[in-house]
Amino acid sequence: MIFTIILFLLGFVLITKGADIFIESTISVAKKTNIPEIVLGATIVSLATTFPELTVSAFASIQGHTTMSLGNAIGSIICNTGLALGLVAMIKPFKVDKKIFNSKAILLMISVTVLIILGMDKTIGRMDAMALIGLLVIYMINNYNSIPKTGSRRTSNAANIEDSKSSDMIKLVVMFVIGITMMIIGSRLLVNNGIKIAEVLGVPQAVISLTVIALGTSLPELVSCLTAIRKSHNAISVGNILGANILNIVSVIGLSSFINDIPILKQTSMVDFPFMILLLLILIIPTFIKQKIYRFQGLLMILTYIIYISTLYFTYID
Repeated sequence: MIFTIILFLLGFVLITKGADIFIESTISVAKKTNIPEIVLGATIVSLATTFPELTVSAFASIQGHTTMSLGNAIGSIICNTGLALGLVAMIKPFKVDKKIFNSKAILLMISVTVLIILGMDKTIGRMDAMALIGLLVIYMINNYNSIPKTGSRRTSNAANIEDSKSSDMIKLVVMFVIGITMMIIGSRLLVNNGIKIAEVLGVPQAVISLTVIALGTSLPELVSCLTAIRKSHNAISVGNILGANILNIVSVIGLSSFINDIPILKQTSMVDFPFMILLLLILIIPTFIKQKIYRFQGLLMILTYIIYISTLYFTYID
């Protein structure tokens, strides 16, 4: 038990320190390249933090546990929005870049709409996967077009950028990889040993599965978001969540359903999808209108997430 507690604490240290390194390297990349932080959050940060969901869902699909693939991706979207971004908004409301937020939000809602339409026959098959992967290509093109084409700025800073490119950028990439690796390893240690501690304390298996395990693959997004706002770089947080949510649909579900057909259970249609849509609407509609994420939005998202977890708990108990 002592060894389990030590590993649990080690996981906590790794994930928090890893998040520090991860966000600091992202901020440095933004400063050196002049790429907006929200774009970096929606690209390299969200790609890195979505990697756990991608691997878990892909391997689950390979092993035939296809419902787990879909549940992991949808559950991650709900956790990312309701818990991670809800906490961010509660702690520190902030303005967003209108053009970039709107484009990512529209792509996210298109992805959700396409997923629901494709799932109307209760299965996400290989042809459906091709449509989702097509959206992934569109998302990548959108991200590329979001990067400012620095003409005169590049000329004035050309010498500095070129001088630092070879050594500094390599160092930043190495630190970025170290940071995300520490976060992934830390989250695994935290989750696996947290389950053992909960079992020793007599916590019911249903409660463990709905809390510790459900949070597991979303821990990188959660910790990186909280670290970003602690360092006053809120744009990275919202970019990370929007990007991760889109990637959960177009890459995680897309790849998993390409490997094996994914059946859509009644609970997914009746509980998971409605809560996912509700959370996204709470996030997107007010922000779309006011170009700001408010504390009240964060409160609503957290309350919705708590209601979702409670609904699942009582569903499983029944």
